[in-house]
Amino acid sequence: MVDTTLVRDVVGGELALMILAVTVLLWHGLALWLRELRSRPRLARGREILIAALQSGSLSPQGLAYLRRLAPRLQITLYLSVARNLQGDWRGQLSQFATQTGLVARAQKWCHSRFWWNRLRGARLLSTLGVSSDVGPLLLFDHHSAVRVQAAEWTSEHPTPVVVESLLDLLSSSDTLPRYTVQDSLLRMGRTAVQPLAEYLMNRSGPEVEPALEIAAGLADPSLLPAALHLCSHPVPGVRARAAECIGALGGTEAVDILVKMLADDEPRVRAEAAGALGRLHHWPSATALAARLGDASWLVRREAALALRTLGAPGQLVLRRALSSSDRFAADMARQILDLPRTHGGIS
Repeated sequence: MVDTTLVRDVVGGELALMILAVTVLLWHGLALWLRELRSRPRLARGREILIAALQSGSLSPQGLAYLRRLAPRLQITLYLSVARNLQGDWRGQLSQFATQTGLVARAQKWCHSRFWWNRLRGARLLSTLGVSSDVGPLLLFDHHSAVRVQAAEWTSEHPTPVVVESLLDLLSSSDTLPRYTVQDSLLRMGRTAVQPLAEYLMNRSGPEVEPALEIAAGLADPSLLPAALHLCSHPVPGVRARAAECIGALGGTEAVDILVKMLADDEPRVRAEAAGALGRLHHWPSATALAARLGDASWLVRREAALALRTLGAPGQLVLRRALSSSDRFAADMARQILDLPRTHGGIS
């Protein structure tokens, strides 16, 4: 038989623990609410001081003394709330005030902490304030991914040669999230990243060139074309496909010639990217080469070739209509599908 006394003791113990946990949560919530209530007038006064200082160009001695007396938690909340609404010289002025009040020095100290959450907090604060620091490139190689992501976002606003090279080195990282952040940071750097990226593409041959080619396609700078053309003959199909996408974004006679040749690549993905690139370039003389792909063994290639023909206007439309009576049922079916699409499909008008 079950010992009812033992069951009551167990249930009673669990109920007591539950009551204790709820009580602790309630007290914690109450404490946070009271702390926020006490903080509101201090933050409001701090905002008034900062706004007045931004308008006048300098902090008054009384305002500086007041901000220095604020707890670090309140200083961070105050500066972050103001910084989110500022850009350019205004944010630079705010970062000077943060330096005067000691917040920048505290954030830089956090960036050297042995605890990753402190390093993240420091990097996030310096990034929001737009402060440049030598510690930024070091945090790009932090052992915690969240810190690396924040560092990549931070350093994108300060594109020194060291920063650009460090970001490019991170493209070989197996961590997907930081790699995407690195790509975004390099794209936002614009022309500053073009020359280092071109050298990177010419000197690398591993899988890291794929995300680098995505960046090159986004930047679409003509000086990247030689490197992209060089990678069109890469032994890895994925790299060739990215290279086709890239030279399609760059354009030019040499790029078109290579794309037409890539329509005969052994890998379906490469053939599909080449067809799509020719369509985006609106290169109507390639209509004949694209027509030959309507009967491709790969559905993806057939579809991209047909869509590319449709973007070529009258020459492509003529090829598609002729394919309707083709003895190749693959070509005829794909031509019919694309011709029956609404005119707005895929951005085609």
